[in-house]
Amino acid sequence: MVHAVSDPSLSSSRVSEPDPNHTLEERVVHWYFKQLDKNSSGDIGKKEIKPFKRFLRKKSKPKKCVKKFVEYCDVNNDKSLSVQELMGCLGVTKEEGKAETKK
Repeated sequence: MVHAVSDPSLSSSRVSEPDPNHTLEERVVHWYFKQLDKNSSGDIGKKEIKPFKRFLRKKSKPKKCVKKFVEYCDVNNDKSLSVQELMGCLGVTKEEGKAETKK
């Protein structure tokens, strides 16, 4: 994320200044969500989620957890993920995360 924001050759026109009220974790999720949301629809569809699932398969153990991950995150069962669903699924919370990080 830092390289994409600081290097103009890597960044797309959609990279904007992060909200200073967000925690670092929130900024990362918002940035990655924008990277995945190719059509700027505000949600990540089945095709758009593929790079994220590939990443999870490489990093997660046991591997079978990844198969149900998107279904688990999709709280409203609309076959796509909103930024709120992704944040909730990854355990990124609003101000509570900021307070816990300082301790």
